[in-house]
Amino acid sequence: MNDVLDSQTCYVVEQSSSPNPQLEGLMRIAQAVEAATTLEQLLHLSLIELNSVCQSDCAVALLVDAQGRETLVCEHPPPSDAPALTLDSLNGAMDVMRLRRLVAIDVPSMQNGQVSVALQKRGIRTLTAAPLISRQEVLGVLAIGRTRSGRAFGEEDVALLRVLSSQIALAIASFRSRDAAERRTQELKTLNEIAAAITSTLDTREVYRLVVQQLSDYFQVEAGSLLLLDESTGDLEFVMTIEGGEEKLAGMRVPAGQGVVGHVVRTGQWEIVHDATRDPRFYRKISEETGFPTRSILCVPMIAKGRVIGAIELLNKIGGDFEEEEALRLMRMAAFIAVAIENARLFQQVTAGRDRMASILRSTADGILMADMRGDIQLANPLAARICECTEEELIGRRIDDIVAELQARAHDVSAPAWRQDTAMPVQIIDLALTSGAHRYVRLLRLPVYDAQNEPHGELLILRDITQERELEQLREDYTSMLVHDLRAPLTSIMNGVMMLQRGIVGPVNEQQQELLKIAYQGSQTMLQLINTLLDISKLEQGQMTLDLKPLPIFSVIDQAIERLQNLASSRHITIEQRLASYLPPVEIDGEKIVRVLQNLLDNAIKFSPPHSVVTVGAFLAGGASPPPEHVPVHVPPADEERLVVWVQDRGPGIPSAYFQRIFEKFGQVRGRNKVRGTGLGLAFCRLAVEAHGGHIWVESVEGAGSVFAFALPVRHDTGMPPGLE
Repeated sequence: MNDVLDSQTCYVVEQSSSPNPQLEGLMRIAQAVEAATTLEQLLHLSLIELNSVCQSDCAVALLVDAQGRETLVCEHPPPSDAPALTLDSLNGAMDVMRLRRLVAIDVPSMQNGQVSVALQKRGIRTLTAAPLISRQEVLGVLAIGRTRSGRAFGEEDVALLRVLSSQIALAIASFRSRDAAERRTQELKTLNEIAAAITSTLDTREVYRLVVQQLSDYFQVEAGSLLLLDESTGDLEFVMTIEGGEEKLAGMRVPAGQGVVGHVVRTGQWEIVHDATRDPRFYRKISEETGFPTRSILCVPMIAKGRVIGAIELLNKIGGDFEEEEALRLMRMAAFIAVAIENARLFQQVTAGRDRMASILRSTADGILMADMRGDIQLANPLAARICECTEEELIGRRIDDIVAELQARAHDVSAPAWRQDTAMPVQIIDLALTSGAHRYVRLLRLPVYDAQNEPHGELLILRDITQERELEQLREDYTSMLVHDLRAPLTSIMNGVMMLQRGIVGPVNEQQQELLKIAYQGSQTMLQLINTLLDISKLEQGQMTLDLKPLPIFSVIDQAIERLQNLASSRHITIEQRLASYLPPVEIDGEKIVRVLQNLLDNAIKFSPPHSVVTVGAFLAGGASPPPEHVPVHVPPADEERLVVWVQDRGPGIPSAYFQRIFEKFGQVRGRNKVRGTGLGLAFCRLAVEAHGGHIWVESVEGAGSVFAFALPVRHDTGMPPGLE
């Protein structure tokens, strides 16, 4: 029903309306607005009809941007030899935009100096200008002029101009919105094509080429370049330049801070140069070497994650000059491109790192398993799979604790290596003797993994095949034992021969000869003690040493050790003092072995203490119900069972903490202490002898403040000692 009424109404209007030139002109302008496909076409058709309706000799539309700068001028009829009209030459245009109202000007009434040359050339006598306003925004000025004198624009003409200016302003705003939308659509399309290009390849060089090609086509330029910042030198490197469809300049550099591009990277702001040859910042070396004439430049920084990583440089706009709106558009696109390129570079680095890691894992001589915080294995190498007797795929996702448990179940012997170095990192080390399949020894090193922020990230299990190491060690042990055992018999014969010579069995011996024989006998005796120590260490390591255990008071053991070294201490002017607790129960020990332990500790203390100093020997009960006495220079870890602690303190140079474990191994010595040299066997014997008694030995030391060696032996109160000895 409404449609019928509307059509009838329109029909009546058409039938009742009388011919009106102004109305017909307005209708033609409306049709021109609807038919125009470009802003220039819209203005051209509107000005033709405007001249016809208002019977003017000249019509002009002058458009400005948001900052009031002139962007487009359209005039009808086009001038033949007169200069183009501008904001400055169109008298009254600035007042029209400032006051936002129509202004009529009688040109003859103006002084000649105030009339622009452009108006004089056109013979304009009467000028009326109206602002083009849409949504409170001044878009420009619409003006009409007459060249005939004595005929000013009437009120009807002014009303028509006012109506037409509003209608044309709306059309201009619509065209601008449509153009902006089309540009934005094209911009997004270009970005989508760049994103598709970036994600379609892992080759960064191809990514750079696709980006520069897309930008060059979009902005219609003769050449485009992509430069990346070398953070180590500050130089900008051309990673891609496309000129006429060909790649050029790859690898060339612009020194730090040089050129327009250097200025852009330093300031982080875009830059337009309309005449490069006159700009003092222009870096001419590149153009001179390539022979490419650079006329204009549009350069914007690439910013990713708050830092400038490079720049995009476009050269020589085709068919015009670079505009600020293009710079802003390229800035928006550069922000996306920078992130995409940075991600592509990071992805390539990760990929390269992953490939390098895979190569290392495949070629390493150790089996490697890496687990996450939950203990699930995320990474395994081929050697780990062979040791675990499965495939790498079967290891992924399994619990690392289960793998360790399975390896221990396959082992006929599980032990910790004798060597241990103090470290702040908690590392678990165990040796396994695997019997299933080929007989092999495997060392398990289990340690935590930390990220860049030193936060726990997972766990690493290293499976090291030490079969050859064990075999070489066993071969060395066997050879050493054989050699030492074979040396003892001839050395004993030498000592017996020297002793018979000393007694004069083969003839009288004078005093000088007696002294030489004494030195030879003492040297042989020292060598025999060394051989016996090596044999004892070998037996203790193999568990073949037989201990003659008897309950003995520790007082007598300490006295025997001191008595053996009293002459050495006196020769070095060193005093040996005792700090023994008032009551010490007997301990079940092999007396000779513990005497030798104390003898070795005292011998080291005397050797490393300066002359006229004191070496202290002490003993006390610890653990159980016995609190440690005060002012004891050794710390004993708490324990449920009662133990007898014996300690020896020297005033020597001290021992670095890195050597606390090493010095108890065979031939282990502290480097840098060359004044006093030993065999490196004494402390190894002490450790093995104490451990054979079920105790343990340790050292506490501060460099420059002396050392304290201590060992603890278990105490059993059912020793059956006579009351008089307790």
